[in-house]
Amino acid sequence: MRGDSRLTVLVLDGRSTAQLLLAGEVDLDATPMLERAVAALLRDQAVRRIELDVALVRFCDAGGLSALLASHRMAALREVPLYLIQVRSTLQKVLDAAGLDELLTRPPD
Repeated sequence: MRGDSRLTVLVLDGRSTAQLLLAGEVDLDATPMLERAVAALLRDQAVRRIELDVALVRFCDAGGLSALLASHRMAALREVPLYLIQVRSTLQKVLDAAGLDELLTRPPD
């Protein structure tokens, strides 16, 4: 999917665990695209967990954090865990500074 933002979202459907591969910039402009992708996955009753692979995210600002939180809340309302995976150090620092690491990153198996 591609819109006016500088973010690309690729949906990888793995039955009960669905993955969204995010590449580019997660900012306020990315919010509608990310929310549409998560909403589409949540319509599939087989999806029991959503992983946002952020290995290719090169930028995330406060608007991007809001988009990630909104997606997390949307999934939580459907009782579907949503986590970030493949978090690089630059994004990890942003999550840590915002106090969102524990909420948004996948716990160890």
